[in-house]
Amino acid sequence: MAKRNSTDRLIDDLRSQHIALSVAAGLARTQLIPQPHKAYDAQHLSESLNLVARGLAKVAQLYVAAPGEAPRALAPTELEGAQIQSGATLLVLKDGRKLSAVSMKRADLRQAVAILKTIGVQEFAAQSPEPQAPEPEPQRVDPLAQLAEIERLLTGPLVKPQVSRANSLSVALARSAPQGHIANLAMQLVSAVHEVQSDQTQDTDRLKLALARLRDALDSEQTRQ
Repeated sequence: MAKRNSTDRLIDDLRSQHIALSVAAGLARTQLIPQPHKAYDAQHLSESLNLVARGLAKVAQLYVAAPGEAPRALAPTELEGAQIQSGATLLVLKDGRKLSAVSMKRADLRQAVAILKTIGVQEFAAQSPEPQAPEPEPQRVDPLAQLAEIERLLTGPLVKPQVSRANSLSVALARSAPQGHIANLAMQLVSAVHEVQSDQTQDTDRLKLALARLRDALDSEQTRQ
């Protein structure tokens, strides 16, 4: 087996390097927000970084590091109900804990940005607590029916119009899911679809696993109801 040269090792080191979530959000923002270099006030800039970071958190693994320890992956159950604040420098968990040393791997950022370009970062905008006008009650859609349509669209060779429709349905499912872990699984499905598209061999093992996990979670949720 040929020895790996120093350039290959350097590339691997860079890809595995952790960068702060706020830094990742700042880098991603330049590619996801219209007119990113326009002069904004501090509040608008902070809100846009929070928005981008929410999107990153849905499609990429986040990590947290305690002083003197290596970063550990945050579990979906920890991220359920969490809020990103203060220009993506603070992650507030649903139990009130505040995490400031949150990061993601540099290698995950490029793929996360590509996914968010596809589905749109505005999908993760926080809902206004005081809508200006009453809105009609949205029509309830059976999540299992949505998943069945997603599975149909993703069967066989992945065709761009079908993938786009499947991604839209997955995001809609994530937004309407009553449980945070189901929303996370729906976004993991979007990530898996993008990974398959990026792989010329179109190895669908991860895609099948993401579909199976989402179906199992939805079946379990329906059983409990």
